[in-house]
Amino acid sequence: MQDNQLSLSQTRFRHLRAEEIENPFTYINELCEHETELYYLNRDILDLVKTAYSYREEFFDGIHKSYAYNQIQVIKVVEILFVLHCSKLDLKPGNVRSYENNYRCLNREEMNDIRVFLGDFFAFRSLSEWHEFIDDLLIYAYKEGDEGLFNDVDKPFKVMAYFEKLAEAFFLVYEIMKLKERYPKASGEVAEHS
Repeated sequence: MQDNQLSLSQTRFRHLRAEEIENPFTYINELCEHETELYYLNRDILDLVKTAYSYREEFFDGIHKSYAYNQIQVIKVVEILFVLHCSKLDLKPGNVRSYENNYRCLNREEMNDIRVFLGDFFAFRSLSEWHEFIDDLLIYAYKEGDEGLFNDVDKPFKVMAYFEKLAEAFFLVYEIMKLKERYPKASGEVAEHS
């Protein structure tokens, strides 16, 4: 990660603290172990996105106070994934493939190397462009925009597909790193003998 320290130090993060940038697994572990599950993170992200894309429709029961919190969580997830994208950390699963969660949106290539997804995600939009877009999600989710974000976004279905994969990518990284800690031989972490 040293080669990318300069670019990370020049990057504007909205919600990450310095220790989370230095060690992204601090936040990943906290969110995945103590705050939420894949299903709920995915639901919160998609409720925000679907409501922003709709016009006069709501995808969450009750008052929408949670949208602002969900927006902050989405930004933090994107920022952590950006830190991982810039890092040299090995995010491949090795031979360990027994996951607790069902990853139905990520394709096989992305599951074998999450950097494939990260590369596509940050090639489609830069971190600052994702920040702007996620800000728009909140505006449209609270119905402060006009007839829905769907009308203003180029390639809306591609954007929706990225958001469907976002929570899965985050939790997959968590599971891979935990499995590597528990089973270092199967993950390829141990040096091979000649």
